[in-house]
Amino acid sequence: MSSVPSSRILSLFSAAIVDQVVLSATNFLIGLLLIRYSTDSSYGLYVLVQSGLLLLNTIQGAWLGGPLAVITPSMSPSRRSGVLGSIKFAQRRVLKWLFVPLIAAPVVGFLAGWLQWIEALVMGCAILAGWAALRREYLRSILLIYAKSRTLLHVDITYAAVSLIGVAGALLLGHGAVIGAVLSLAGAAYLAALQAETLIGRDPGWLTEPLVDVWPKIRQLGFWSMIGAVIYWLFGQSYNYLLATRLDLRAVADVNATRLLLMPAFVVTIGISSLLNPIAARWYFEVGVRKTVRRLVLFLGGVALIDIVYFAVIWVFRDWAVHDLMHKNIHDQDLLLVLWASVVLAGLARDMLQCALFALGRMRAMAWQIGVSAAVALIVTWFGFTLWGEAAVLVGQVVGELINLAFIVLLLKTHVRRVAQE
Repeated sequence: MSSVPSSRILSLFSAAIVDQVVLSATNFLIGLLLIRYSTDSSYGLYVLVQSGLLLLNTIQGAWLGGPLAVITPSMSPSRRSGVLGSIKFAQRRVLKWLFVPLIAAPVVGFLAGWLQWIEALVMGCAILAGWAALRREYLRSILLIYAKSRTLLHVDITYAAVSLIGVAGALLLGHGAVIGAVLSLAGAAYLAALQAETLIGRDPGWLTEPLVDVWPKIRQLGFWSMIGAVIYWLFGQSYNYLLATRLDLRAVADVNATRLLLMPAFVVTIGISSLLNPIAARWYFEVGVRKTVRRLVLFLGGVALIDIVYFAVIWVFRDWAVHDLMHKNIHDQDLLLVLWASVVLAGLARDMLQCALFALGRMRAMAWQIGVSAAVALIVTWFGFTLWGEAAVLVGQVVGELINLAFIVLLLKTHVRRVAQE
């Protein structure tokens, strides 16, 4: 396989950055609208739904997206299209089988008296949103594998526009804002998925072929990747559920309102990392692990510099952003902001360097290291509530991210040293 020209890589990343700006602005505006024009409990419930959707996308991405990004670069174009098309149809069958029993769960919960009507409705809407989100995310992963960043941008613009219009409409109605917001996510994801499916069908087209020799490779890579991803979610997102159970929905709203100020940095990191996964796999296939790591470090330095400049600007205008823009008072505002900035930088380094481990297929080792990091993070969080209150969830995340990053660096150094000795 020939190397990807530098101009092509620059074009891909330019489109990817614009794409993440669109998603970042959308998430920021939705959060801002809900914070300003709904209650803390409504915004807190919305955040809990978002965390659940992220878990579903994380599991699917680890089980399918990551392994496919590793194994498809060496396939012929027709073989790649056949594999991706066959898995699309398999995914649809599985989601169809799961949807009916899952959508019945909130109905049963309400009739049995376990759930209030608002909780049952939110849960039902969240299940619908999860179904649509999984369809959209798999198609997004295909666009990333094909390096179709511009097409992905068009699809995500559709998602952003529909979700924003839906949330604004729900707030204008004045009742059930959280239900309208979650339904908007479902509708936006469904329409974006339809658009992506149509565009991929035009170029390169949908093919199907037997997957007998592909599933074992996916399972081999995906099992440990999924275990690691779920464990990572536990200390990267479960803090919202810890806040809701140990404290209250106001604490969920405070922590996530502060996070909202740094949303652009988070989303750019996630977007570039998702694009780097298939590109890093291609680099490893072409130039080996040492040059792949070197290129990832260069990307890490550039994005980190941009993040630091952004943090400085937010710090200067933090009071205006919280009090005037959000119309909110946040307990321990400055401490939460500094801790979130630390989480962003540590997570950025972890995401960038982790792309090399994905390319190497070191999913099992990654699962173990994430497990240790998550265990330490959750212990620090659980016992830290008495010392730091709601800030404990972020202290735990920083500790966990640093431990995870240390493991990643150690694994990469070991592998590079082994290659040099061969």
